[in-house]
Amino acid sequence: MSEEQIKQLELFEDVSKQLKDIRVMVDREEKMLERQLRPIPTISQRIIQWILNVFGIVYVLIERHVEYPDDDIILGMDIDEDLQTMSRHNLCRYMDAVLPQKGFFDIQSTSKIRLGCQLLREYKQLKKIKK
Repeated sequence: MSEEQIKQLELFEDVSKQLKDIRVMVDREEKMLERQLRPIPTISQRIIQWILNVFGIVYVLIERHVEYPDDDIILGMDIDEDLQTMSRHNLCRYMDAVLPQKGFFDIQSTSKIRLGCQLLREYKQLKKIKK
């Protein structure tokens, strides 16, 4: 290989690396822009969310005093002993620790159920693959 060919190859590698860096930056920018362009909730939706949040806080305060004596098996599924003794807040903190993004405690209960359904669907698919 001649010296000129080596220089061209190095230049090509440098340009290739720069293109990869640009792609990464563009992907980040697109994701950020996508988040920023989400529709702003209407006033009525904001009021409804506020009411749900207030009732959610009241629910959490009341729920602290509820005893769950039969939490070792829920709907036919064995529950680990450490999960049986955790508070609602600690269970949400656990979810935050294992999920790819924090904020489990702050999302609405229907969203939590949707997330649980998605996790179960993926778990079920993994079980099929292993068989």
